[in-house]
Amino acid sequence: MNDLETPRPADAGRGVRIVLVRPKIAENVGAAARAMKNFDLHDLVLVAPRTEVNKSAYALASHAGDVLDAARIVPDLGAALEGVTWALGTSARGRASEAVREYEVDDALATLPEQGGALVFGPEDHGLANDELDRCQALLRIPTAAYASINLSQAVNIVAQRWFERRRHAPDLDAPDVADPVANPARVAPAPREQVERFYDDLVALWHEIGYTDANREAATLRLYRGVFDRTTLSTRELAALRGLVSQASWAARLPPERLPGRKAEAAGEDDA
Repeated sequence: MNDLETPRPADAGRGVRIVLVRPKIAENVGAAARAMKNFDLHDLVLVAPRTEVNKSAYALASHAGDVLDAARIVPDLGAALEGVTWALGTSARGRASEAVREYEVDDALATLPEQGGALVFGPEDHGLANDELDRCQALLRIPTAAYASINLSQAVNIVAQRWFERRRHAPDLDAPDVADPVANPARVAPAPREQVERFYDDLVALWHEIGYTDANREAATLRLYRGVFDRTTLSTRELAALRGLVSQASWAARLPPERLPGRKAEAAGEDDA
């Protein structure tokens, strides 16, 4: 296991990434690794785990010890999603937010590219926090009866099995061409999530600079805008244009009104008249 190592890009040939956020039971980590190997998934990242990957984990992993050996530990979800272009957060419960698209398992997996995709699972005791779900582009819901608490490794097993079945029956469906403008000219490669997150950081800084929001309203406001921009699957070029616009707006906000380029042009026109 590689401790606190930056994940390699998800498009480096390892397929869909499985991210376990703050797992607290070693046996669940091991059983999740076993489920991954059963269904041809190999890229495991642990976010701030509250347990060691110990003998108990390896015992439950059975013949999937190599998945645990290659797993990486990172301090936060942002680091876990480096190189990822589309992340699905998982939950047994829905969210009361129109900004988050919710799907059941098969529909959710239909949105997930094999290269650059990630499946994010929360800790055993309370699942993913709202700010962690905000970093995902959609919510995958596992249907249950009234009792909705699913064991972490069982959740990984359910989703991994459905992913494997989807690939087995339609191996070319939405694979590399989802993010490959050469194979599919109608689409462009989406920007990596770390670049999108930097754009959101810039946007929030601008909002505070111009008084558009405050600390109390920031989270809800950003959730709304995440929904808007994440639905468009921004390309790197589009993202650069938006960051340029935010930067220009921030620069203009610090100028006296008479020094704004548009105002200076108006003044010059009045002088000519």
